[in-house]
Amino acid sequence: MQPDFTGVWKLIRGESDFGFPGPPARRLDTITHNDPQICIRTRQKDSNGDTTVVRELAIGGPEVTVLVRGAERRIGACWQEDVLVVEARYEISGHARRIEDRWSLDAGGEWLTVARLFEQPGGAVRQRLRFRREVLKPEKA
Repeated sequence: MQPDFTGVWKLIRGESDFGFPGPPARRLDTITHNDPQICIRTRQKDSNGDTTVVRELAIGGPEVTVLVRGAERRIGACWQEDVLVVEARYEISGHARRIEDRWSLDAGGEWLTVARLFEQPGGAVRQRLRFRREVLKPEKA
């Protein structure tokens, strides 16, 4: 059985290993997952500003094109056992780049780990991003 990634996930910088290019100041992912559909809304604040990217994917379906800071990325997702693999391919200044994210949940479902391989000119970079599920406060009546 594949995990359900639905929830609001806060990046925990102290639990993560960023390597290059370093950590963002803040990142929050809001995920709606109804397999095979998954919608990932990422809001991140870093040296490029405060940006929001929405990726609506069909796991195991065709790649989609998403604009990230004005540049097109081809993104697809598939299951490898209980790990969700999300791959993005794009170019910057004519140079191909690829990001492969391998998503997994801990046994209690409170921590999301993304093992990232970022292939770029000059060599590959590996990152380990750790997110903790946010507990949302109930709205007041």
